[in-house]
Parts: sequence; C-alpha cells; structure tokens
Amino acid sequence: MLVPADTSVGWFKEAIQTASEVRFITAGRLAFINPVTGTPVSGNNKGSMLIIWRPYPRTHCHFATVDRDELIAFGPKLLARREAA
Repeated sequence: MLVPADTSVGWFKEAIQTASEVRFITAGRLAFINPVTGTPVSGNNKGSMLIIWRPYPRTHCHFATVDRDELIAFGPKLLARREAA
C-alpha cells in the first residue's frame, strides 16, 4: 500500500503491528499520474512509503529503503511480465 511517509500518525503504529515490511522511498518524491490526462501531477509535498503485507506468518516488521528511480524503472518491467503471462 502506497501511503505518505509519516510515522507520527496513529494509523502507522497500527499498520506495522501486522505488516511484513515498510519500504521508505528515498532520493525524491513520487509524482502521481492524472488519470484523465495521463501526465504527472506536481506538488507532492511529502515523501512516500510502501507498507507490505504478505500472506504468511511474520516474526517482525522489516524496515528498508528503495530508491525512487529504481522503483520507477521497475514498474514497466513488471507490467511487461504480466502482459506476457
């Protein structure tokens, strides 16, 4: 789940009680895409993080980082794999 990177909010503490992993997106902010125009929307004033839940039992919540540019580069590769399947 993509959410604002704000660990001070109440839902964050609740989320990490059951989440498997939290990945903070580093080296820039994500620009969301306008669904009508298909163009990036500027003005995102906060960083982002991914909260990941996996279907198997967890022992703890793992914290990691992922570079924004690596994440953006991986997206088209993942979509191509899904289309090929």
